[in-house]
Amino acid sequence: MSDVEAEAAGGAGRAADGAGRGPAGGRATGGRPTQSDPTQSDPTESDPAGFGPADFDPSGFDPAAQGWHPEPYGDFVAHIGPLWRRVDGAEEQIALRVAPQHLDRGGAVAAGLLLALFDHAVGVASYRVAGEQAMLATIQLNCQVLRHAGCGDFVVCRVAVAGMDTTEIVLTGDCRVDGAPILIGSGIIKRGRAGARERKAAAGGADAGVPGAAGAAVPECIVRSDGTG
Repeated sequence: MSDVEAEAAGGAGRAADGAGRGPAGGRATGGRPTQSDPTQSDPTESDPAGFGPADFDPSGFDPAAQGWHPEPYGDFVAHIGPLWRRVDGAEEQIALRVAPQHLDRGGAVAAGLLLALFDHAVGVASYRVAGEQAMLATIQLNCQVLRHAGCGDFVVCRVAVAGMDTTEIVLTGDCRVDGAPILIGSGIIKRGRAGARERKAAAGGADAGVPGAAGAAVPECIVRSDGTG
């Protein structure tokens, strides 16, 4: 067989093999549909929980009726809200109702949104103990997404301080929907130079005696909530 004949025979074989496959490479079997292309998902379809963007009614749920207050923060946070806030003992709670703009192309809440929500809650809880004038920055987040949330879900992020020293604040928490965790995580906040409120407290201001507040005595090493250093 000449080289030309061999090449022609090989091409015919490849064409015959390709005729038995679907457009996405799945093997066609009789009348069964071939595998669909996952990149061609329809963003208007309902999410896996059966509640899609077309069903979203922003007036159908009132967080204020359950003790939540609008979170007034601007800047970046304004782009992920609207957010709600309430305090339950030592626990800071930040929440949002998932809207169509919060969804990924698969119809579930974007993981990045959950991380941004958790990061904001970590910051709010840190300012609560360090003082509103403190200079704080997130230096570490460790988060694990456990399951998805869909359009219309009310996601509640709960964060509490696990330990702190003069340079860092350690926090732990989670995000929940209807009481079930969808994300668990922890964060470390770096404390910067003393701000005006901290200097006032250090001089014996009103906040000096509040545990964990600016100017209050804090241990030289981080003391965890379980008592370990």
